[in-house]
Amino acid sequence: MTITKEFIYMTKKVNEKVEIPLISSAFFPAVNASIKENKTSNFGAIVLEDGSVGLMYLNLEKRVKKILSKLDLSELKGKVPYEIAMRFSSDDLVERALGLGAINAISQWVFRKACFSFDFTEDSLGLPDLRPNDVVGMVGLFPPLVRKIVQMGLRLVVVEKKKEHLRGSDGWEVTLDPRRLLKCTKILITSTTIMNDTIDAILENCIGAEFVSIIGPTGGFFPDPLFLRGVDVVGGSQIVDHAFFIDAMRYNKRWGISAKKYFIRKNNYPGFTFLLEKALKNINM
Repeated sequence: MTITKEFIYMTKKVNEKVEIPLISSAFFPAVNASIKENKTSNFGAIVLEDGSVGLMYLNLEKRVKKILSKLDLSELKGKVPYEIAMRFSSDDLVERALGLGAINAISQWVFRKACFSFDFTEDSLGLPDLRPNDVVGMVGLFPPLVRKIVQMGLRLVVVEKKKEHLRGSDGWEVTLDPRRLLKCTKILITSTTIMNDTIDAILENCIGAEFVSIIGPTGGFFPDPLFLRGVDVVGGSQIVDHAFFIDAMRYNKRWGISAKKYFIRKNNYPGFTFLLEKALKNINM
């Protein structure tokens, strides 16, 4: 079973066990040349009636962001989130973006109901201490980490999907070939690989790594399929100030204090089944 199918399967199990809050709203940044954009303007959100927020990445292709910015939001309001989550199985990136947003919203709702304790941290990179002999793999370009690794004199391999991003410099390389990850000891993967459905192939080339992490604001899902395939840490963002976040999303502002970055570590994660059972118990109390 692919990772995409496993995400949908878990969402289906939640929907079978409990009535999930309906979608109350969705927010997508405006595509307007007169508005100053920042990196957070590349994200959208699906919000459930209880305030649970599922983030989605919109800028893998320019058309995705453009289409969603013009979407009639009445299409989503009042919908069962599971129905939208099923769109994640589509080959179209617009549909997959909406599907992942719904999956993340449902997952965040279960996390809340199960009273799951996230490991909030200032370290947004998800990597352990780097050592002199490490060869670092990076799937998707993380400029701050690139600078850190280069300054340490470590070897760095960046795997990109688009040819126009192929570039490099002294001490590091950029490649289209994920097999280059087989010789890396520590690997950092952007969560957009979930969205563009390349994650299965990427993880097949991470089998020799000592440590693998997947991070990004859209990593709000249950991490079980990733942990089963050798990932050690999954990082995401929890929206803790709903009103501030929605205001920031509406006007293309930075999220600031409304979002907190977290890690879920494989060695202390109780698993999807446990979380769902605990959530059901708390709901029925």
